[in-house]
Parts: sequence; C-alpha cells; structure tokens
Amino acid sequence: MNAEPAIEIFSLASLVGAIFACAIVPVAIGQVAAAPSILSGAYTEEQAIRGQSIYDDQCWQCHGESLGGLDQAPPLAGPQFSSIWEGEPLWSLVGRINTMPPEKPDSLSRAENVDVLSYILWYNGLPIGESPLGSEQSVLTEMTFQTALLTGQ
Repeated sequence: MNAEPAIEIFSLASLVGAIFACAIVPVAIGQVAAAPSILSGAYTEEQAIRGQSIYDDQCWQCHGESLGGLDQAPPLAGPQFSSIWEGEPLWSLVGRINTMPPEKPDSLSRAENVDVLSYILWYNGLPIGESPLGSEQSVLTEMTFQTALLTGQ
C-alpha cells in the first residue's frame, strides 16, 4: 500500500486549518475587550460589610447615617451623587475617599478605601458580585460609576 495519498490529504487539511487560523486570529486579537461593569456585580458582600463598618466608624458624622450628606459634606447616595459621579472611573472615587476626613487624609489603606466604595455602591443599589473589587489602579480606572440600569435608561 502506498501511504502518500493519506499524507497529502493530511497536509492539505493542515494547510486549510492554518490558513483559517491565520485569518481568524488577527480579528480576535484586534477586538477590544469590554471594560468590566459595576452593573454586573463588581464587589462582594464582605467588602460592603467591611466598608459599612469603616463608614460607621469614620464617615457618618459628616455624611449622615443614610449617606445623604450633612452640612458641608455632600451626599454619597442618591440622584445628586449619581449625577456627579456618573461615568467617572472608580479610581476617582477611591481618590476622593482617600482625602477624607479632611483633617486626616490618607488615614485608610487603599483596600479600606475600596471597602468604603463597595459600601457606597451597595447603598446606591448596585448589585453584589461573586468576585471582590480589586484595589489596583488599573482595575479601578477601567471601571466607571454607572446607574443607567437602575434608573431605567
């Protein structure tokens, strides 16, 4: 028996497969992955609980028990908060949290700032996820504050 026809068929199939792969790979590489969304659950319940504890200890005196803001402190929940922060990177929110309280900025670690942010997200009705919200700048810069799903937009 002659093995050449089987080798030729195998080589032809390999060539067609290689051409197909070369045509598809650049398309897949060229596609930009969608940024993660807080609307699909970007923090855990544990983070929100830790954030609530920090908030209760250090933030409520100025921002109120219902995050509605008191005196000079702005609200951290509701339409006014959402209109200010809509579309802004979470990194900007973490940076703002880091400036608090005004008399003692930088008093929380980045992880604690992210926990407070998680509590704020939870209080604003954003869904809890299964994976924790990372504290890396790249992660927080990529994700933006959004409430479109919640407001029906």
